[in-house]
Amino acid sequence: MKICIDAGHGLGYNPSPADNRYQEGTRMFALQGFLKTALEEYGFEVVCTRKTVEESPSLYDRAAIGRGCDLLLSLHTNAVGSDVNDNVDYVCVFYPISDDKKDLAQALSEVIASVMGTVQSPQIRKRINSAGNADYYGILRHAVSNGTSALLLEQSFHTNSAITQWLLNDDNLRKLADAQAAMIAEYFGMEGDQMRYERLKDIQNPFYRPTIDKLMEKEILRGKGGSGEETVLDLGEDAIRLLVMLDRAGVFDGE
Repeated sequence: MKICIDAGHGLGYNPSPADNRYQEGTRMFALQGFLKTALEEYGFEVVCTRKTVEESPSLYDRAAIGRGCDLLLSLHTNAVGSDVNDNVDYVCVFYPISDDKKDLAQALSEVIASVMGTVQSPQIRKRINSAGNADYYGILRHAVSNGTSALLLEQSFHTNSAITQWLLNDDNLRKLADAQAAMIAEYFGMEGDQMRYERLKDIQNPFYRPTIDKLMEKEILRGKGGSGEETVLDLGEDAIRLLVMLDRAGVFDGE
């Protein structure tokens, strides 16, 4: 299974009006590296469209690098004009007009929004070109013409002050990469021979149990039957790790 990661734009491109230390092309290159590492841990073969932060290939060349891959992910952050706008922070994942990988787009949009703690609900969209015969976004259009499934991830807005600060933190980008990789691995069935926990009583790991107990108490996690320690969960190790990571990021604190 082969994934192509496309860190959008190039070095210094699209600085944030909230903090010019954030530049979309530079920080998405950092995220590309974290995501590559996370995906490789699941056994994916990963190629990247930018080998160095200075590189900025054409959209055609980026899609060509992804030819033969099972999925191309183009990493971006969005903007509302050129000024600070703290009222807009939604995540949006664009999928091809063919609806290919629409389900994965939905899953990734929700995971990204959860990790980033956005106020507005995540969205998925498709956008057609002015001729009405192909995808609007060049990276999707060229990837589709090569027979490659592709998604464009707008990971909130760098015109939002709080989001900009969040994106400047490497630990946050690692959390985002880990969550995306876990979702992609689950989607493609690359979770491997992991431990499965049939019932609540099976989860004795002190790293996992506090989060699971918290989610059960809040009724965020309800189980599939039974009660108490006999509650049926049927959760894999990766799913539990993702829940723990999201909990540590504070995602469930407002639930």
